[in-house]
Amino acid sequence: MTVLSSASLLPGRLLQLVRRPPAALVSLADQGVVSGFGFVSGIVAARLLGIVEFGHFAMIIIVLTFAQSLHNALITAPMMTLVGARSGVSKAYGATILAGAFLLSAPGAAFVMAALLIGGMGPETLLAACALMLAQNLQFTLRRLLFAAGKGVQALFMDFARAASFPLVAVLIWLEHDVIGGNGYVWLLAATSFVTSLPFVVAVGRPILRRPRSLRLGAVTRRHIPLGRWLLPIVFVTFVQEQLIWLVAGSVLGLEALGGLRAAQYLVGLVLLLLAATENVLPVAASRAYAEGGETALRHYMLRTGVKLGIPVVTILVVLAGPGELWLGLIFGPEYAAYANCLRVLAVGVVVVMVRDLASNYFRAKRNTRVIFESLFVSMLVSLAVVIPLMRNGGVSGAAAAVIAGHTASLIYLLVAGWRQSRPARSRTAPAPT
Repeated sequence: MTVLSSASLLPGRLLQLVRRPPAALVSLADQGVVSGFGFVSGIVAARLLGIVEFGHFAMIIIVLTFAQSLHNALITAPMMTLVGARSGVSKAYGATILAGAFLLSAPGAAFVMAALLIGGMGPETLLAACALMLAQNLQFTLRRLLFAAGKGVQALFMDFARAASFPLVAVLIWLEHDVIGGNGYVWLLAATSFVTSLPFVVAVGRPILRRPRSLRLGAVTRRHIPLGRWLLPIVFVTFVQEQLIWLVAGSVLGLEALGGLRAAQYLVGLVLLLLAATENVLPVAASRAYAEGGETALRHYMLRTGVKLGIPVVTILVVLAGPGELWLGLIFGPEYAAYANCLRVLAVGVVVVMVRDLASNYFRAKRNTRVIFESLFVSMLVSLAVVIPLMRNGGVSGAAAAVIAGHTASLIYLLVAGWRQSRPARSRTAPAPT
């Protein structure tokens, strides 16, 4: 009787799961779509453009990654923490966040153009890169907003539409023109991102269109400044500690080495999608745990999350890094197999980054972003101190090892800082949300 009752309830439970899937599951699916699209589009670029031009493309992506990090520090990262403490996203707040994303595109474009001009890029490349920066920043903001508002399924639909439309448009262009150059590839990425985001831009921005006075840029800025004032310098420190080293490695060792490094990064990106997926829900959940249960609840939440993430992350990394030559040669081409050691170094780095990011979210939930900045500043100093000797001895793998040495230093700094704070704070409860 019990078995029959359980069986009869199963279809109803499945239907309920389809109608209201868990936020973590939706987040993982969405990040799988986003990272899977990035992974596949990167492989296609490597195959179509060749290893040297792929290194050129990688340089553009590195610059755009930095621009998006600036955007995240000022807009989305503070938003996710504040939403977790307040349990909701008002329409006016969401519209203002989106307006802020538009406004930040101007200084973002200036940075992208300056950085790529130094790298010797032409005008068409600069324009294509700026278009991709604007489109992806808008889509990134919308994704975070939708998840923060409990509408993760809509974010999943938006990102899936982009991933599905890109290959269709690419094939049509290929059949029509018989070639897609590097700049054309960037333009195609920008166009598909913007078109699939446009309906959500209109929906989220509708309150401002109806009532322009509902725009609250001043009020939102004042709420974001306490968090962003340390998150913003973190971006610059991180850029020097990691992205600048990649650019230097490309300049010193050649674009071929940078292309091989980028291919190895794409492979470990399969694991990083699990970590990136947590950004849709973890900051909000951690902030809520601290607001509702204080230090003890926050620590328990972070520990549980670390265990759940650690097992699949380490398993996948072992499978990827062991036969590294096989995977690089099979997926990207025979010339990429020489960078298997770089893949193994990066795999170790992913584990360090995972633990370090969990520790960072612990301090973000407590709104103590200064400690995160301090840890990354230490990370930058360590990486800069060891990069030259390691790169001389190990080439691009040595450059990767220098970055990981910095990540390890920042992790140690955060763990020591957390241990020091835990002694007087074990019985402290969280302050009421303001």
